[in-house]
Amino acid sequence: MSAQQRGRRSAPGAAAETVESRYVALDRGRALKAFDWGALAAIGAALAYGVFWGAGILQFGLIAVAIMFGWLIGAAVRHGAWRGLAHHPTRRLQLLGSAFGVLAWFGGAFVAYLVSRALLPESDLTFAQRLEDVPFSVYMTQQYEAGGIVHAIGLAALAIMGWRTAR
Repeated sequence: MSAQQRGRRSAPGAAAETVESRYVALDRGRALKAFDWGALAAIGAALAYGVFWGAGILQFGLIAVAIMFGWLIGAAVRHGAWRGLAHHPTRRLQLLGSAFGVLAWFGGAFVAYLVSRALLPESDLTFAQRLEDVPFSVYMTQQYEAGGIVHAIGLAALAIMGWRTAR
């Protein structure tokens, strides 16, 4: 390298500044879009997860469904905020993805409760009477007595995958 070329080289700090300037910062508008996208994904995940849970279609397969929907929620939060732009991982978005995962699980539990009451075989009771007969809190207690580990792992999977993917 000639002396002239060495003189043109910039300082190491200047190169870092140009690389750093290519990253997008999280502002209020991006955070709101991330919230919107995450909320839509969480609602869809809660509905689908609740149908699978309430209809009894899957038992241990609910864990795989939770992993998939946790990833979907985190990806929706990330897409809403960044839209594919270069960025640094942001703890606020990771917390948002995890919170939406937990909310999706609770929403899914309520949807499962409604689906299980609607699909109750050989019942002479109306839907409203079925809901009164077994309140939601009693239903959740029964679910944890029957197979609580699957639901606990599902809750953890939704939260962890939402956290991990929302970077």
